[in-house]
Amino acid sequence: MNKYDVKEFYLKMTGKSFQSQYEQINKIRNKEELDRFQDKRLEELLIHASKNSRYYKDLLKNIDLEKVTDTEVFSQIPVLTKDIIRSQLKNITSVDAQTRGCFYNTSGGSTGEPLRFIQDQPYTLWANATNFYYYQNILDINGFAAKKILLWGSERDLLMKHRNFSGRFANWVNNAQFLNSFKMKAQDMDRYADTINSFKPEIIRGYASSLYDFSKYLDQNHKKIYSPRYVVSTAEPLRNQMREMIEKVMKTKVYNFYGSREIASLAGECQEGLLHYFPFYTKCEVLDDNNNPVKEGEEGRIVVTNLFNYSMPLIRYEIGDMAVLGPETCECGSYLPTLESVTGRITDQFTLEDGSKVPGEFFIHMIGVVCNQGYIRKFQIIQEDYNELRMRVVPEGEIPSDYIKEVNHKLKTVMGDDCTIEWDFVDDIKKTTSGKYLYTISRLTKNQDKN
Repeated sequence: MNKYDVKEFYLKMTGKSFQSQYEQINKIRNKEELDRFQDKRLEELLIHASKNSRYYKDLLKNIDLEKVTDTEVFSQIPVLTKDIIRSQLKNITSVDAQTRGCFYNTSGGSTGEPLRFIQDQPYTLWANATNFYYYQNILDINGFAAKKILLWGSERDLLMKHRNFSGRFANWVNNAQFLNSFKMKAQDMDRYADTINSFKPEIIRGYASSLYDFSKYLDQNHKKIYSPRYVVSTAEPLRNQMREMIEKVMKTKVYNFYGSREIASLAGECQEGLLHYFPFYTKCEVLDDNNNPVKEGEEGRIVVTNLFNYSMPLIRYEIGDMAVLGPETCECGSYLPTLESVTGRITDQFTLEDGSKVPGEFFIHMIGVVCNQGYIRKFQIIQEDYNELRMRVVPEGEIPSDYIKEVNHKLKTVMGDDCTIEWDFVDDIKKTTSGKYLYTISRLTKNQDKN
């Protein structure tokens, strides 16, 4: 058997591992069938949790599980927070977790406190099937077999993919090459461009900020890059200026994909620009501050219930992100409901003393515009208190004092005249250990969550 036969055989065998799950998903033809599928899986999950998890046995004792698929009944279940998971990990975990091939995973820790949780083999199969569904049924490409470049930043993923034989072998047979987004100096990006031009991938997937920085470097240095069929941005909010630059350089549409360590595949963008979420895999709610569902076009907190992680059920889990609810139907033809956009982490938002919120997008857009004047290479804005901001800046040469005054004035028009703004000039702003770049951080929001 030659190397091409080996690769084809491996692809077929690995694809079969989640073929049964994908076939179940692919049989769903309309919203009515989708609702029935979700209701059945939700009821099974909750019955299991009530019997096998000490935490849920107590929490669900007054919930009528035979009517739990009713919205009013389901909404009686309290929202699960990260702090509850940290304090109740053992109690939330099912007593039969060891029989399901369970394993530990952790979130990226964008707030500085990584979250530990448990997943299992059935969860992984359904996650892979959902991911495959997005590429096959919405993007119309076999995302498993297609040639892929992954501009990735997770230290553990990169180590796993490069240090051991099984990881390197999996990369080869899956037609994937990893490029380390932690190494983004000029010589690294020149090498990445050469790799892409020689490999000619069908898909380039990576963190939004990494794709943006790479594209900006190519544009500024007038370097040409092979244009793939798809560019998929993930792990971070895809800002408009990022999308425009990536599409300009890559000469193809950027598709936004929303996922997380806790739930994996949550939503993916279609050709019409809406993010379709996957009710056959996860029940998704978008809630206001009073835990009521928002209306189409309104922003709220994302609360999710994964239907297949029986080892550690995450029921009505507040994942920490904000989104704008989209329409139930889309012109692309998919029956899946939509999000108009994922607007960012809750900690991206800044809070005023009267309780009103200022979205992180405002600061990113404002500083992004003034960045075009050529004085700032990188920035990060931290809200230390209601009236205290810290500007961490990687300067591009000397920054004129008039420019700093202009930025301060614009910040105070939103944060208030009493706001103090401290500028820290640094050599670099590091990404999180999971490779994400945080433009805005609210220490205040984090402290409020703990109270």
